[in-house]
Amino acid sequence: MPVRDTFEYGDKGVGIDCLSCAHFQGPASWPDREQASRCALHKVSLAIEIRDGYKLWEWFCKDFTDVPNYPRKDVRPPVAQFLKIRDELAAGVLYRLYGGDVLGGNGYLLEFKMEDLPAIT
Repeated sequence: MPVRDTFEYGDKGVGIDCLSCAHFQGPASWPDREQASRCALHKVSLAIEIRDGYKLWEWFCKDFTDVPNYPRKDVRPPVAQFLKIRDELAAGVLYRLYGGDVLGGNGYLLEFKMEDLPAIT
């Protein structure tokens, strides 16, 4: 079932992303030209999030786990808003922001089934 995008967008986006999740495993350094970004919990590649070696858009799933000491305070995840919609989110789905009214979207988060993403070992 589609989930409405109710996040507040600021100059630097929303601020919730796999990058600030405890399960994210990224490259040794950026840019991520080899698309090494992955989710250790779901054991899937996050190459879908990478364009030209850099993250594109903001992504998360139902199992997003905030990293309390995430170094970039300017992009702290809006955890309170996430927790409000967590029960609406489906398991096994990667959600992308900017599907809402931003950029002419339809007001809902974009959904990508994790089973369709490349598995990692």
